[in-house]
Amino acid sequence: MKVCITGGTGMVGQCIKDVIKTYPKHEFIFLSRKSNNIHQVDLRNNKAVMDYFRYKDYDYIIHLAANVGGLYKNMEKNVEMFNDNMKINQNVLEACHKNNINRGIFCLSSCVYPANPSKFPMDETMIHESPPHPSNEGYAYSKRMLEMQCRHYNKAYGREYICVTPVNLYGPYDNFSLTNGHFIPMLMNRFYKELQWRHHNPDSKFTAYGTGTPLRQFLFTPDFAKIICEILFGEKYKSTESIICCNDNEYTIKHIVNSIAKVMEIGQANIEWDTTKSDGCMKKTVTNKKFRNIYPNFKFTHINDGLEYTYAWFCANYERLRQ
Repeated sequence: MKVCITGGTGMVGQCIKDVIKTYPKHEFIFLSRKSNNIHQVDLRNNKAVMDYFRYKDYDYIIHLAANVGGLYKNMEKNVEMFNDNMKINQNVLEACHKNNINRGIFCLSSCVYPANPSKFPMDETMIHESPPHPSNEGYAYSKRMLEMQCRHYNKAYGREYICVTPVNLYGPYDNFSLTNGHFIPMLMNRFYKELQWRHHNPDSKFTAYGTGTPLRQFLFTPDFAKIICEILFGEKYKSTESIICCNDNEYTIKHIVNSIAKVMEIGQANIEWDTTKSDGCMKKTVTNKKFRNIYPNFKFTHINDGLEYTYAWFCANYERLRQ
């Protein structure tokens, strides 16, 4: 099979590169908007997308490309994120359909689920139940439309476009930006820089944002890469319905901050909380019941092991990080 991966230079795409060694019979092509990639495509440009896919003869697609970011980017860039992601998703789906790419994986996110749902944990049927949290409306509604589009392509044309929904991803190849990154990589980078500063100012503190009370679920990205390939190429997932991908654990932000501090050998007493910063959504718990019914033996990486691996990768690759 010839497989196209959009967003190929992002965190999930890079982790998939490590996983596909176990699928030697398939050919994998990684798309990117970066100019140093031979498969460079701006997926927001309809003509560029149609021209690229017209003669490629792909069998499968793994659609990861998106304008993404952490809480504070979501809050500041709602218009940009909605517009970019709507264009990207529309163009990719149109290209898939016109070029007879019948089966694929399309990536959502648990943060697009309702801010005030009728129950916790939320399941796959609740994605459109009520509005998302105001902090990420642009991103959330664009991803909700992707789920709707995939569902209707499947219904109208017999396609097999499967939406997978991870919880908060973290791991190697992440974007460690201090302004646009997700919680874990952003905090690691900020603590790292504060560690360097502490050599000159031993009394300085390490800053965490918010109150630390929101609850979050986390998924180690190499685990998610394995799940994507298992759903796409394996024999167990026989549906085209969306599926939530997560383990059984949920943590407060404070717990994760303290866990990162432990990995980085920072004493908890040296952490101060900037409560002027937004907490975002206080709780967005989703269930893995459907996933566990299909993959009861899938082994997830424990958060402590994942954080240790991520920090080691961060230090080893510091000079060429996305930040």
